[in-house]
Amino acid sequence: MESRNLKRLPPFDKESGALNIIVETPKNGRIKYKYNEKYGVFQLDKSLPYGFSFPFEFGFVPSTIGGDGDPLDALVLCDEATFPGCLVLGQVLGVLQAEQREGKQVNRNDRLVAIPLSVKTQEPLIPTKALDKALISDITKFFISYNQVQGKKFKSLGFGNRQRALELVEEARKRARKKGK
Repeated sequence: MESRNLKRLPPFDKESGALNIIVETPKNGRIKYKYNEKYGVFQLDKSLPYGFSFPFEFGFVPSTIGGDGDPLDALVLCDEATFPGCLVLGQVLGVLQAEQREGKQVNRNDRLVAIPLSVKTQEPLIPTKALDKALISDITKFFISYNQVQGKKFKSLGFGNRQRALELVEEARKRARKKGK
């Protein structure tokens, strides 16, 4: 079986400069999928408890390694769901900076926040969502609860602006290059 390795895509689209985001779990999904790099496919990872679902598209930025050793996580503020494996061009709005604790192990586990762009025009597909305090609070509460039901602790270290988010992408890209990914 010939596999295609999505993690080998660059973090940024060469033509538009937009952030490449691979959707793992669509908006409103209760099933968490995870990309299996070895086989080049998406596999079922877990099911969220009843009453939980992802409020937006959730995925990763290819060719990056975050503080937790996985590709950087990204939340795409879409009005409609896509599908696992969908490549979304994103305009970065900011980043939820966070630590995740499982037992005694603590990792940095930031979440980039972006809006989808049109492939043709590079214009936002939705009206630009303001990252107001209420939306940031809702996103933070979701990740705290999501981690809590898995026996993990998620601690917000604050919300960073677009520039901070892009700095984290560059740091994560350098980490991936060092590891040869």
